Amino acid sequence: MRKYLFFIVGSMFLFAVSAPAQNNCLPVRGIAQVHLLDFDNPDWQGGRPGDGWVGPVQLAVGSNDVFIGKMSEYDGEPGPSNHTGQGRDTGSLFLDFGTDGSFIVRYPHAVWPTLSKFGAAFTGTFHGQGYIDASNGTGRFVHASGNIAFDGPFLAWNLDQPVPSGRFNATITGTVCNVVPK
Repeated sequence: MRKYLFFIVGSMFLFAVSAPAQNNCLPVRGIAQVHLLDFDNPDWQGGRPGDGWVGPVQLAVGSNDVFIGKMSEYDGEPGPSNHTGQGRDTGSLFLDFGTDGSFIVRYPHAVWPTLSKFGAAFTGTFHGQGYIDASNGTGRFVHASGNIAFDGPFLAWNLDQPVPSGRFNATITGTVCNVVPK
């Protein structure tokens, strides 16, 4: 009987410890408009070095926090269908909110249409989802974890030029955990 009592008390303790840990996750909703290689546009400047897509992002976390900053994105290596279904565990978003901190979302696969073979422009929808890399957070996101999905329409043009142009309007949803309070 003592054995069962120990098991029951131990189980109750584990439940009591894990329940608050699960309650520190908050819903995320946001929008961003990122620009492709738009060097002279102030909206493009300030992203992660090496990322081609950069632009402003606004993110609401829970019902009390709004973060405003920059989002930059690296598409990842081409997938098996010549730029459709890319990823290979290399795609990532970098969300930087200045003094509030930053975090990286890693996504293994993203989906968008194959590059057009006609003309110098094309449109489509980009979809991706991934996890917040807990080892790279800073500021209020130093211990952040969670899952983020993003999608939206894009337009790319001047694809036949040395420096193409483009816009991606992203809708961001998901859950973030362990955000440090103000």
